[in-house]
Amino acid sequence: MFTTTNGKAIAAFLVAVAVAAWPQLTGDHTVDLAEGIAIATAIASAVATYLVPLATGAPWLKTAVYAVLAALGTAATVVAGGINGDELLSIFAAAAAVFGVWTAPAASANGVAVGWGSDARTA
Repeated sequence: MFTTTNGKAIAAFLVAVAVAAWPQLTGDHTVDLAEGIAIATAIASAVATYLVPLATGAPWLKTAVYAVLAALGTAATVVAGGINGDELLSIFAAAAAVFGVWTAPAASANGVAVGWGSDARTA
């Protein structure tokens, strides 16, 4: 099933959609440079999560790549002007997104798969 083989990428994509929509729903309804960088990082995170295969010795690799890119995307918005309410929400959302990607299932063509709930290898 598509969601069990690409669950991590789907979770990352849904976060990218939320990150892209957030500036349009709050604040001045425009995308400034920091928000643009966060959107680009969220899209790159989703693409990288899709492209990185599950390695036999490191089934957690997709989650680790996503976590690093989510942290960089969050740092880009926080560094620009300090932490306010929106940036604090962004930090919590990035942490929740990493948890979401970690719990989502995935499978690679090499036969490595992780199920719902963790990056423990299931096959």
